Order: sequence, then structure tokens, then C-alpha cells
Amino acid sequence: MMGSRRGARLVLAAAALGAFLASGTARAEPTAADRETARSLMQEARELREKGHTGDALKRFKAADDIMHVPTTGLELARTQAAMGLLLEARDTIANIRKLPSSPSDPEPFKDARAKAEELDTSLEAKIPALTIVVQGAADGETPTIVVDGAQLPAAVTGLPRRVNAGRHLIVVRTPTAHGEQTVEVKEGEQKEVQVKVSKAADQPPTQTEPSTPPPAEHPEPSGPTSHSPTVVTFVGIGVGGAGLITGSITGLLSMSKTSSLKTECLQKRCTTTTALNDYHSAGTLATISDIGFIAAGVGAAVAVATLIIGHDASGGATTPETHPSGDAPATGEPESSPAPQSQLRVIPWVGLGSAGIAGVF
Repeated sequence: MMGSRRGARLVLAAAALGAFLASGTARAEPTAADRETARSLMQEARELREKGHTGDALKRFKAADDIMHVPTTGLELARTQAAMGLLLEARDTIANIRKLPSSPSDPEPFKDARAKAEELDTSLEAKIPALTIVVQGAADGETPTIVVDGAQLPAAVTGLPRRVNAGRHLIVVRTPTAHGEQTVEVKEGEQKEVQVKVSKAADQPPTQTEPSTPPPAEHPEPSGPTSHSPTVVTFVGIGVGGAGLITGSITGLLSMSKTSSLKTECLQKRCTTTTALNDYHSAGTLATISDIGFIAAGVGAAVAVATLIIGHDASGGATTPETHPSGDAPATGEPESSPAPQSQLRVIPWVGLGSAGIAGVF
């Protein structure tokens, strides 16, 4: 009695486990939106295939089959793959159709698609070519690695026929000490043996030497100041001079304008009204600022000119004669030239009635 109960429990447990696994692996039922999308993709794909656009048609058939995963979508996908020469992929799609569960209640289009898929599979089986790769030149004890179109072949199929699609294929063979490759063309239904010879020389990759970095070019340091090369001090002098000249000119003109308007109201420095007195003092202040501006302009100009002139030799050169290790100048047979006299610069600002400026003497 107890044995029968244990057996019943085991059966129930197995059934529950089977139901759990089936629920975990079952595909979700397509929604109404999924089915409508798949129908639209199938219609577009058929139209594209009729126009010869098989690549675009293949994408849509594949998308529709991924959504629905039924015999009708799988059949159209396999047909398009076969038309494009993808015979291996077409047979793989047909194999997936066989895996779909079937029942007597399936709609008629599903049953018809299964039958047509079987017919297509039979016709494709005889069209798929095969390559038998034979490696030559490998050392004893070395197991060659064979790569066909970027995919490595399992070691178990070495020397056995390898199913491929019709067309051109690149075969690469490598061993620990050698390398070889060959391109082969195969037609539908053709069974071809390909001999690939490996050699040690082919395995040696070209030596890539790093480009040597050329040493930096040596630039002799100048032995003296460069002729006519402005310095920071030169630009500072130009800036100060320009600013002083502008300030002096503007304030000087304002002072003269006020002074001319006070000739009748301020006689002998005595003004008759308070307004006139204020204008008189303002004119004096502007005159002082004008003088300071012109002085700054003169100093700036002097600095700028001096930095451009002082320090250069008479010929405008910037080099100094080379000396021997002993410190003496080389004997050239010519008398040494005396140093050029330094330039003397004198800048004098001036202000006149209704005019202003600077004067320089070199």
C-alpha cells in the first residue's frame, strides 16, 4: 500500500516538473500587434523579392519569422535564402520548421508549408558542395588548425568533407611552426579536395621596425642680441608714449578751450563770477594733466627708440667675434674695428597756444 502511494507521488512530481519546464521554455503567444506587423512584413518581403531585391526581402522574412515562428514564415525565409545561394542557411531554417510542434488541428496553410519545406530540403541536399582539406608540409606530431572563411573547423573533421555554400572560400592552415593559405572556388554540388601547403617561411610575419626618431635639429644660440628685434620694453615704451600723447593732447585742447572763453571774464587772473572762477581753476588742472601726459609720451618714445638702437653695432649685426680658447681674438690680419658710438637720444615735449607736440634729437 505504501509502495503504491510513493509511486503516485513520484508520478505527480514528474508531471509537475514537466509542466514547469514546459512553461519556462514555451514561447510567448504573439499579440494582435505582433501578428499584424508580421503580415505587413511578409507582404513587403514578397514584393521586394519579385523585384529582385532579395537582400531587403530576406531581412523582412527573417523579422516576420522571429515574431511568429510558424511554418509559413519559415518556408518563405528558407526559399529566399536558397535563392541567394545560402543553401546551408536554408536547410537550417527548414530544420527549425521540423522542430515546431504540430497537431491535427493545425490550419491548412501550416500543413502545406511543412510539405513544401520538405520538398525544398530534398532539392537542396544534392546542391550543397563540400571541401576536403588536405594539409601538406606539417611537421610530425603537429595538429594543424584549419580556418575556413574565418570559422575554425573542429579538430574531429580534419581531413573529412566540409559542407560549404557555392562560391569562393579562403582556407587558412596554421601549425605551431608553419602557416599556409589558399583561395578556392567551388560550384553547386561539387565535391572538391583542396591541398594546402604550409611552410615555416610563410609563418614568419614581416618584421616591423619602429621608425627611429630623428634627433632634434641643433640650433646655435645667438651670441648677441638680434639686430632690430623689438623687446617687451620697446612695446611698453610705445604704449606709454601713445597713451601720454593722447592724454596730453585732449586735456591740452580742453584747457585752451576754457582759457579762450575766460579772456573777457578773468582779466589779470581775476574772475568776475563764481562760474568763471571754477572754469579758470579747471583750465589750470587740465593744463597740468596735459603737461604730465606729454612728459609721459616723451619718456615712452625715448625708451622705445633707445631699445631699438642701443646695443647694435655700426653695421646692424648682432654677432660678436669668436675667440680662441686662450681668450684672444683670431688673427685675421685686419685691424680690429672700433665699437660704434652709442646713439644719444633727447626728446623734448612742447605745448603752445592751440597746439602741442614732441621734438627729438638723435
